[in-house]
Amino acid sequence: MSENDPSGARQLKSVSRAFDIVEYLRTEGPATLSAVAEEFDTPMSTAHIHLVTLVENDYVIKRDGRYECSFLFLRTGGQLRDQLPLYQAAKSEIDDLRTQSGEIANVGTEQNGYMVQLYKSEGPESIDDNAALGAHLYLHNTALGKAMLSQFSDERVEAILDLRGLPALTEESIVDRAALFEELAETRERGYAVNRGEHFVGVSAVAAPILSNSGGVVGAISISGPLSRMGDERIEETLAPAILNKKNIIELKLSQR
Repeated sequence: MSENDPSGARQLKSVSRAFDIVEYLRTEGPATLSAVAEEFDTPMSTAHIHLVTLVENDYVIKRDGRYECSFLFLRTGGQLRDQLPLYQAAKSEIDDLRTQSGEIANVGTEQNGYMVQLYKSEGPESIDDNAALGAHLYLHNTALGKAMLSQFSDERVEAILDLRGLPALTEESIVDRAALFEELAETRERGYAVNRGEHFVGVSAVAAPILSNSGGVVGAISISGPLSRMGDERIEETLAPAILNKKNIIELKLSQR
């Protein structure tokens, strides 16, 4: 029932396959038993056992002959997010940033080498890349991610790049390590990161890292919007100062917890 992965850690095949099925249902949407069995090249009886187990534990539901993820995942993710001191300290400030700028304001954190979107505050004229809450995005392609990377040691950045690589999502994406480290140095010097269409064509963002009292990276906050409204002058004179002001407020709130 168990096997070794390349890292030497033992795994249960059945548990790993159950998570694979959950991920398939999350990305592909409702699926029939036969579709799941075909996707994983497994007998229908084996796929049925996995699905029935997930249904009995309420993490998957069966509706009209199709299986789909349940809202238990929303409950789990929502509780984890709501308990985070970063979210508690940042939410009202992010809402205020959105009001001030008229653009989308965001807060995210790093986990397992990804930037995780924790919260976004949107207005009626807001435009961004439509990243879902909880989305796991490449750090090097986002302003939030680059803001956090700029505060990590070179060794930690290298480890993340070894794990996740430097995939290009647009023609503006950074795909060279030397170029990324150069930009991270510039980010540290000016105190904020900028993304100019690197994650999503036509969308720009400016972000600042959120640090703990000890100097550790807790997360980052950003303002994002269309490139046409996010020129260098507006970023330097209006958006970056607003972001840095909220950074100070959020870090103060965190220090008092």
